[in-house]
Amino acid sequence: MGALPSPVLPPGSHRDLVHALHALHHGAGWPSLRLLARHAGVSHTTVSKVFSSSVLPPWGTVELLVEAMGGSRSEFHALWLAASSADDDAAPAPSPGIAGRRAELAVVRDHLDGHGGLLVVTGEAGIGKSTLVDAAAALTDTRVAVGRCLPFSTEVPLMPVVELLRSIHDADDGRWIGEALSGCPAYARGALARLLPELSGAAASADDVDFAQQHLYAAVAAVLARLAATRPLAAVVEDLHVSDATTLDLLEYVLSRDVDVPITVTWRLDDQRVQRWRSEWLARVQALPGVRTMSLGPLTLPETRDQLRLAGWLDGTTTDRARRIHERSRGHPLFTAHLAIQGDDPTLPPLLADLLDRRLGDLSPDQHRVATALGVADGPVGVELVVAATGLDDDAVVGALRHLAARHLVSVGATDTVRLAHPLLADAARRRLLPGEVRRLHRMFAELLGRGGGADPAVVAEHWRLAGGTTEEARWRAAAARQARRRTDPRSEAEHWLRILELGRQHAVAPEGLVTAWLSAFDALQLSGRLEACAALVDDEQLDVDALPDEQAARVIRRAAQVAWLVGDDPEAALVLADRALDRLAGHPVGAGLVHVLDQRANALMDLARYDEATIDLQGALDACAELDDDALYFQTAATLAWHVGHLGDLAAALDLFRRARSRVAGTAGPWREANLAMMHTDVLLQHHRPPREVEEAARLVLDLGREWQLDFHLLTLVKANVVEAYLDAGRTGDAAARLVDVPRSHSYDDWPGQWVSARLDIVQGRTGDAIRTMRGLVKVGGSTRNRLNRAVWEATALLWQDEPEQAWAALHDPLDAFLDSAGIADYWLAFLVLARAAADARTPPGGGASDEVATALEGLEGPEDLEDLEAMRRRARLDPLDAQRSSAGVAAGVTWDAELVRARGTDTVDQWSRAAVAWGHLGRPHAAAYCRWRAAQVALREGRGAVADRLLRRAAADAREHVPLSRVIAETSGR
Repeated sequence: MGALPSPVLPPGSHRDLVHALHALHHGAGWPSLRLLARHAGVSHTTVSKVFSSSVLPPWGTVELLVEAMGGSRSEFHALWLAASSADDDAAPAPSPGIAGRRAELAVVRDHLDGHGGLLVVTGEAGIGKSTLVDAAAALTDTRVAVGRCLPFSTEVPLMPVVELLRSIHDADDGRWIGEALSGCPAYARGALARLLPELSGAAASADDVDFAQQHLYAAVAAVLARLAATRPLAAVVEDLHVSDATTLDLLEYVLSRDVDVPITVTWRLDDQRVQRWRSEWLARVQALPGVRTMSLGPLTLPETRDQLRLAGWLDGTTTDRARRIHERSRGHPLFTAHLAIQGDDPTLPPLLADLLDRRLGDLSPDQHRVATALGVADGPVGVELVVAATGLDDDAVVGALRHLAARHLVSVGATDTVRLAHPLLADAARRRLLPGEVRRLHRMFAELLGRGGGADPAVVAEHWRLAGGTTEEARWRAAAARQARRRTDPRSEAEHWLRILELGRQHAVAPEGLVTAWLSAFDALQLSGRLEACAALVDDEQLDVDALPDEQAARVIRRAAQVAWLVGDDPEAALVLADRALDRLAGHPVGAGLVHVLDQRANALMDLARYDEATIDLQGALDACAELDDDALYFQTAATLAWHVGHLGDLAAALDLFRRARSRVAGTAGPWREANLAMMHTDVLLQHHRPPREVEEAARLVLDLGREWQLDFHLLTLVKANVVEAYLDAGRTGDAAARLVDVPRSHSYDDWPGQWVSARLDIVQGRTGDAIRTMRGLVKVGGSTRNRLNRAVWEATALLWQDEPEQAWAALHDPLDAFLDSAGIADYWLAFLVLARAAADARTPPGGGASDEVATALEGLEGPEDLEDLEAMRRRARLDPLDAQRSSAGVAAGVTWDAELVRARGTDTVDQWSRAAVAWGHLGRPHAAAYCRWRAAQVALREGRGAVADRLLRRAAADAREHVPLSRVIAETSGR
């Protein structure tokens, strides 16, 4: 059917609703009245009245029709609400506790009633974000759990998450959350005990922070999912812009798991204290699917009138007052409230700061003392603390609080805590104090909170900082760092230890405390992926190592060696430092410190191609583990030795070491250690071209652990990526793609392996442009010569499949040349093959000779003499990666290199390419074999041997069936 008749309505909200319904009907393809009636479960006459009557239909009918036509329920509900109170001159039917914001209220309420996702409510301070969310929560039957972030507690890990979970726990003495935990994995209760000690069961060990954090995240996601499975649940986090980093990470984790709990957060846009990384987090999350943002602006005049009526500040005899206040507040709800409370003083300045100063200016002395104390506290505190901080008696404080609450200056929390009603009021209160008075109050709050017990140590430390009490601040910072470690927040932990080091420069920390802070800061920075900060710690905060006891000195020097190796890419310097650490340990009993130093020394020796010495060191470390009877350390060290032995070519010995490592642990060694072993085991198998099922079997235990405990962390991502790579190498593209689904591929450092194998998959599936963009974007893995070469190999490969050999040459030549002097060049046979192919493709492009641009890009490499320069790169390599005795690719890589060079001269033969194809086949590399047979067929065609070419092309097509660009060129050659 066509368009339905429209009623004649005057301009206004009702007409807007009717027009929107007709537009939706048009967009849905003009479904018939009877079809709509059938979907909505009403009569066709009722449907007709909705579209054609001048009477506003009930919302329930409109809702059913909107859903039947695929429209937005929240959008049409906002239109219906506006139409239901269209007389702007009359007092509108107010929403619970809120003025105006009808459309926004519908959006928030619908989100709280929904299934998962994130709604970000943004706006400046005092614009009504919290009021809106509270009003929406009051309209829903969903249980809404709330957590709040506080400006004074940005370094308290997971503060809003603790409050949110505790509100659920305390609502029924833990029954609901207990039922939910009974349906969660066994680890969940112990993990959540880190946040809610009242839960029975001991918290998990804090030693393995990287694993514990993933465990905690998974536990929170699991318990939220189970809670929502039994009754509707929504979560609200207030003032997320001042949250700690771990809360943001946890929130992003829960969103990535599609937990069926809608989350709403408020975010202040005008807070200058918001650090850049928080804003970057918001921008990144806003781009995710299932995330919506709603920005609140000022209220209109009718909405301001509504606000004043709701608060009782407007009666029927003062119709002009709302207009005067709105002109001055410009619709800002906070400004409006204070202007209304202040009265009609015509001399009142319009600026908020002046307004707030005036609001606090006529307080009694007792009220002023209470208000300024709360301003310094800058967060919720108990009444007894206010009594102690002000020196007033109980009755005076309670009387002052009642007066301040009546004037809307103080808000009372659910747990009988009090705070100033808005951060701007706290700012204004502090401005009324002299610097000495502020420091005195901070000292008082620090002492009171510290004596009372149960206070967050980071809050106490911050009070001591603002009071100038450096020694006490250092003590509480250490407690805050340990709390952050228990809560699996290495970033906050690192910041606390770094602050202690800063205090040490002011002679506020004892030497032994500085050593603990330095070592702990290094470990926390490393766990949080801040390797550059580790390097800065070594450079800028170097301790007086000579003055330290030997074992402490060795620990410090070993970490400096680690920085030189990992960040500085300087194995020589790392070796010198490792030797210094060993010197300090000489004569001392064997301990774990010796094992760690030997492990670090072996890494440096391997990079220097001193393989025998590296193996001796690792064997010595393994013997020390056996002497210490430390099974966990043995497990880790044996895996490292196995990896080294495997990369030296002895697969049997490596596999035996992996088995020995496993034999020392009953059950599992914990997710982190299992992932570490699986990463090394799968890497060795890849190096030796083992079948993908064997690689996957080596990873199975930790993959099962990850699925059972819903874990994702960097080492586990590496293991998953290795499995995908094994299937890609075996030519099983579909199987690789199926396994890639489980590999995290975000833009964080931890997930770069997922992006890496995703780019490789893009190449074989024909999305070469996507692969190039991904590889160029992987700067997060570092700018060392090795990392540049790793990216360049696959970027050049993608460019070759785009028939751009000159760009491939340009992308790969310099990174390869820069890495020739490294012992690690032995692993880069593929880089030499790709560069050789680029040189050959440039001389034998489809349809003719090389272009001028190609010739320029290749710097005139046009003849046999110049190709010798390309061969010279191989000779200049510190170790020959194409040597059949050294290369993991055996003879296949060397034969292919030779064939590419003679192809560049136009003298390649069918036999050369066929031998290369057979060699790749023996390694289980069907795509490499297909490429070589395709080249052999091209030679056969050039020689007029059509039957040979056909046979080669048929075999090549069979092997290349899951490689899109290779299959395409084979088909083009077959259809010659």
